[in-house]
Amino acid sequence: MSTALELVQRYFDYSNQSDMTRIATLLSESSTYYSVNLGFFTGKTAIIAMQTAFHDQYQTLKWTIEHITEIKPDVVKVVFSFDGTLQDGSQQQRQGHEYILVYAAQIQHISVDR
Repeated sequence: MSTALELVQRYFDYSNQSDMTRIATLLSESSTYYSVNLGFFTGKTAIIAMQTAFHDQYQTLKWTIEHITEIKPDVVKVVFSFDGTLQDGSQQQRQGHEYILVYAAQIQHISVDR
């Protein structure tokens, strides 16, 4: 497994644990994040703040990697399913795609579709 694929797998593992400290170790100060639902975020601090607020909305949450592939060196496409229970007890389920770019053994950019 390539370094990029291993890094992305760790990112999903840490996300499923809501472990912001460990997620932060995968990002650089110049990392960027884009989601069609949440918009743009620049830098480790902003990305972790956004992810913390997102995770805090849920009692439980889990991303399942349905398919992962390195579409070119250091560019990883992930097809995922998401299941979560919001604080009010309502359920959310959705599928989507993420593209994650890796540079110098850190996540440089995350783009989430859906």
